[in-house]
Amino acid sequence: MTKRVSLIVLVLLCISLLITGCVDKKKIDEVAETQKEMLTVLKSIEGKIGNLAKAAPAAAPGRPTIDYNKVHNLPIGSSAIKGDKNAPVTIVEFSDFQCPYCARLQPTLNQVLEAYPKDVKLVFKDFPLSFHKQAKNAAKAARAAGEQGKYWEMHDLIFEKFSTVNEAMFKEFAGKLNLDMNKFNADFSSTKYDKLIEQDINLGRAAGVSGTPSLFLNGKRMQRRSFEDFKTAIDEILKKK
Repeated sequence: MTKRVSLIVLVLLCISLLITGCVDKKKIDEVAETQKEMLTVLKSIEGKIGNLAKAAPAAAPGRPTIDYNKVHNLPIGSSAIKGDKNAPVTIVEFSDFQCPYCARLQPTLNQVLEAYPKDVKLVFKDFPLSFHKQAKNAAKAARAAGEQGKYWEMHDLIFEKFSTVNEAMFKEFAGKLNLDMNKFNADFSSTKYDKLIEQDINLGRAAGVSGTPSLFLNGKRMQRRSFEDFKTAIDEILKKK
């Protein structure tokens, strides 16, 4: 690289001298000396660039490519189900109760269930993110309410106040739902749901989930999540049944 640049510089200088009619031995010697000086400078620059390249951190690996045609095995397990349990189409939602995008998605999911009351069921999987401090507690509160048949009612109340929820509010919601408070408090305060929530998280990670909401339709990862996107995908599945 350096030799090529220095040769180009020398040729250009000689051409310049020829054009101006100032070619003599003295001038050629001056050109040669200038070329040596430039070569030294270029070598110094190359050395510095090489050192910077060595010191630069390695590029961070990109996110793994998602295969939207892969069918994942996502057993229902301990998860809450909304809709006809025998429905041929299953939406699995990996969600975080403090995620704003999850909160915004709920009306769309309800719209889908209303449009396909016999054909679609929703399975809610807990995927609380570490930076949402009340997300795991919210998951526990919903499960504790579910012990008394009010999972989805608690689910809705939490999402309505997702940005401000705290432990006192979970108890307030339980009272609003007329739950047995002694049982709710005992269930919520226990560790009985910790392993179940961890199972959901591990299941999600195995399926490539890294954020929320992440949605699967009959095991296939959904790329888009508008009502029309759901409708198109669901109708395609139902045509094949």
